[in-house]
Amino acid sequence: MTLDLDRSWREGWHLGAKLVRGAYMVHERQRAVERGYPDPIQPDVASSHSNYDACIDTLLVYCPCPERTSVMVATHNQSSVEKAAALLVANSAGEPAASRVPREQVAFGQLLGMADHLTFTLAACGLKAYKYVPYGPLKEVLPYLIRRAQENADALSGAKAQRDMMLAELRR
Repeated sequence: MTLDLDRSWREGWHLGAKLVRGAYMVHERQRAVERGYPDPIQPDVASSHSNYDACIDTLLVYCPCPERTSVMVATHNQSSVEKAAALLVANSAGEPAASRVPREQVAFGQLLGMADHLTFTLAACGLKAYKYVPYGPLKEVLPYLIRRAQENADALSGAKAQRDMMLAELRR
C-alpha cells in the first residue's frame, strides 16, 4: 500500500484504495506459494486488526497526496469503523479532523444485513456509507456469503446486540 501511495505521489495520478480485511486470504496464500514469496497474511486476528488500523492511519493521516487519494473503508469491525470515522470529523473540543484526505473522498462499505447499526450511524454523521448486495447464481453467491460470514465471525457475534438496539429503537 505504501509503495502505491508513494508511486501515485511521484507520478501524479489519483489513487483509489479499498481497504479490506481477510477477504482474499486463501487466494493470497496460494499466490505466494505459486510465486515463491512469503505469506502476506497476518499470523493472527489481533495482528490483522492492528495492521488494518495502521493502514487507515497511513491512508487518511499520513498520505503524501491527500487531494489525489480516495478510500473505501470496507469492514464490519466496529472498532475500525469508529477509528476511521473519528479521523474524519472534528472532535468535541473543536479541533479539526485528523484526516488529510477530504471526507468527501472517503466511504465506508458493508454487506447488507451486517453491521447495519454502524452504517446508519455513519450516514447520520454525514459520512458516505454504502451497503452492497451480492447477486448471481446461487452456486456462486452462497460460497461467497459463507466466506464473508466466516471472516466476520466477530461482527456476527454482535447480532444479539444489534437486535436489542433495533428493538429499543422500535419501542422508542
